[in-house]
Amino acid sequence: MQDLIELIRSINISRVKSGGLWNFIFEQGSLMEQLCDAIYEGKVNTDQEALELLYPGERPSSKYANLKERLKERILNVVFLLEFRSQTGSDRQKAYMECNKKWAAAMVLMSKNAKGVSVSLLESMLKQSLHYEFTELTLSILSSLRLHYGTIYGDVSKYNLYREMYRKYQQILLMENEAEDAYTYLVSHFVNSKASKTPISDQAYETFALIEPHMKESDSFRLHLCGRLIQVMIHSSKNDYASTAIVCEDAIAFFTKKEFESNLPLQAFYYQLIVCYIQLQEFEKGAAIIEQYQSIFDEGSFNWFKLQELFFLLAMYTKHYQQAFEVCEMVLKKLRSGNQPSQIAEMWKIYEAYAQFLIALDKIQPPKNYSTKFRVNKFLNEIPTYSKDKQGMNIPILIIQILFSIMEKNVDQTIDRIEAIEKYCSRYLKQNETFRSSCFIKALLQIPAASFHPEIVLQKAQKYIDMLETQPLEVAYQTHEIEIIPYEHLWDLAMESLGIAKGRAVVNG
Repeated sequence: MQDLIELIRSINISRVKSGGLWNFIFEQGSLMEQLCDAIYEGKVNTDQEALELLYPGERPSSKYANLKERLKERILNVVFLLEFRSQTGSDRQKAYMECNKKWAAAMVLMSKNAKGVSVSLLESMLKQSLHYEFTELTLSILSSLRLHYGTIYGDVSKYNLYREMYRKYQQILLMENEAEDAYTYLVSHFVNSKASKTPISDQAYETFALIEPHMKESDSFRLHLCGRLIQVMIHSSKNDYASTAIVCEDAIAFFTKKEFESNLPLQAFYYQLIVCYIQLQEFEKGAAIIEQYQSIFDEGSFNWFKLQELFFLLAMYTKHYQQAFEVCEMVLKKLRSGNQPSQIAEMWKIYEAYAQFLIALDKIQPPKNYSTKFRVNKFLNEIPTYSKDKQGMNIPILIIQILFSIMEKNVDQTIDRIEAIEKYCSRYLKQNETFRSSCFIKALLQIPAASFHPEIVLQKAQKYIDMLETQPLEVAYQTHEIEIIPYEHLWDLAMESLGIAKGRAVVNG
């Protein structure tokens, strides 16, 4: 069922219906149409729900399985129809779809022995493929042309031309594949974890040393995308944001000079550059990039969601809490109507929890119908992946639970958890990678340990706050997502929730 849900929610059903395709695909009122509508509208998320909708009180045996399979085939056909007719996307994306459509047509014509028209089509495609640097497709075209002129037409001149070109692009493809495999291997260890990436820096450096000579030899789009991402990883994995920013700016300059739109790499490197500006606390630069280049991110895409994360964090770091809340609400609404990887949805659930904490402190004014009740168990059930990320996103998850317990002055609940939390700190929070988090959590634990008494809290916690300040955010080893609100700001907010203002107890009267 999950594959079918992902497939259906990836297409624009409204466009299918308005364009007249819907009535061509489905018989009105049929079970197939009902199932497709129900999945798209989010009314059906499991096989059991689908069975109850379509076959109430029945045991349909194989009928339901056949229905799903036929629906899947219909929707796949719709995908091809929509994409080949689509005028959206960058010039390179549209050219890629167009070239693949022509390639399929050329292969059909070739099989029908219409060799003259198919070869003419291939030679036309080759110019486009070379221009947009579609190396793999270029090789397929050159292979067919080399075979045609060498074994059928007997044109030695053209055979030699395409043979030499094939050899050249074969080498480029090998270099591209090597770079892509190396980058994928490095990044695969951190897809579902926000733990420090410091250990990967040396490996990234050694890998880049092997890829860099290829990059000097060829300006290939795919080779430089993967190679430069590895180069970014050398510095970003050590949280060397100044060096990372230089690499990103160089990569942006390289891809901007291409003769076609390079939205994908520009998205990647602008994203990393914004991260650098957040950590270096150059907030105006980060905000300017987001405002200027948001249009190159397709709304609802994976990269668009990641950009909104940076927008949210930038607003949090600059204490524009209301703006952060509005971004969060906009994204959560978008997530409910789409289908994104679990780590995207979970991240925004964590952000929502921090927004609710700020609402409770009257730092954010939500709509009148907004529910601000924070339910710990419900929250934890919604973030199964990151709850296991002990040196990564489980840190802000743990912190927000402590903060709500402190705010509610729930003495029993917070004290009951102190021992478990202290064991967690000693096991998972290391001196370098999560030093700031360790200091902050230990400071928070002094609040219940001091029975919420303001003066004693300040006295007990001060040494941990002093330790925290010895490692400023911009030089910390932890990954940038860990501190959703800088701990210095978050400590002031925690104190405010206890009636303590800016590190001193509030004295009444």
